[in-house]
Amino acid sequence: MLREQGSSFYKLSKKDTEYQILKNSEVQLNQQYAFYYSGRSAMFAVLEHINSNQKINTLWIPDYYCQNVVNFLKRNYPNLKTYYINAFNCSQNFNYLRFTKKDDVIILNNFWGLFTYAIDKKSIHRPTIIEDFSHGWLTKQCLNSAADYCIASVRKSYPIPGGGVAWIPNKQFNFHEDAIDDEMLSAFETLDASISEKSNFLKQNKGSKQSYLELLNKGETHISASNSYVHPQKELSDLIETHIKLNPNIPKAANLKIVRPLLRKNKHFKIVERKGFEPFGLLLLFKEKMVYDNFKLFCISHKIYPANLWPNNQLRTEWKHFLNFHVDFRYNDSDMKYLAEIINHWSSQNI
Repeated sequence: MLREQGSSFYKLSKKDTEYQILKNSEVQLNQQYAFYYSGRSAMFAVLEHINSNQKINTLWIPDYYCQNVVNFLKRNYPNLKTYYINAFNCSQNFNYLRFTKKDDVIILNNFWGLFTYAIDKKSIHRPTIIEDFSHGWLTKQCLNSAADYCIASVRKSYPIPGGGVAWIPNKQFNFHEDAIDDEMLSAFETLDASISEKSNFLKQNKGSKQSYLELLNKGETHISASNSYVHPQKELSDLIETHIKLNPNIPKAANLKIVRPLLRKNKHFKIVERKGFEPFGLLLLFKEKMVYDNFKLFCISHKIYPANLWPNNQLRTEWKHFLNFHVDFRYNDSDMKYLAEIINHWSSQNI
């Protein structure tokens, strides 16, 4: 098998070692989840459900957020405003009551699976709260959220061609649009082809990287063009139902336990972590853009592809150039040692 670390998922069969590792992390879920084609569709469903019961005065989102989501929300909600939060200060006491009103809706992003928010369920003066667990799926905060609604883009955690979920903690939620969304049908077909081609490329050395990446980008374009919250087709629903009970944080924790102690300290980056919490991956934060770019290119040259979360955001913090290294069920002990070796090699050249 060709080895590379990071980037998009590839399709797995039930016989694959990677799938068996994920399968061994099955947990009992304690909520009822509504399924959607994407996290954006799940968010749209929640917002329209709120809209059906009240007029949303202002919709608040963090000023550091996925730009695809921001563009989608701007398209649908002219009453959108942003608020400042330091996405890398995981233990801060964030007070959203300073700027919100009762008829507002606020999206609290559970950054990297490391954040906790104080939510007073009994308060009659607070806004309606949506918590986004796209980067904290099945963390303890996700399983025990006190938000009014929760959503997650589960396709960020599993090798499936789409998938978003929404839920109301400890209550029933099932809200879908009665329509056919051709964009999402095309997105599913295209993303399914992409993860299949990537699997063939890595496991059988067939096809090309350019081909599966083009399909991936085409699939993302279809998702961006969609504007619905329809129920996904049965094939995707079945995949979501099968996968969401498999806790991706268990193999991540095992891999982080290997790679984290091997990393040498370096003045150019910080490791974003919080004791007792389950991060989305190995999270490195840089101060200087030039150094960050050099480091990223060095990793790519060694077939390690970290995710840039998120590009083109204007941050107030001094340390703001952020990379996530995937340490999920796709990778084993030797992969983690190789990752540490490459990071340490760069560190030795950039003291």
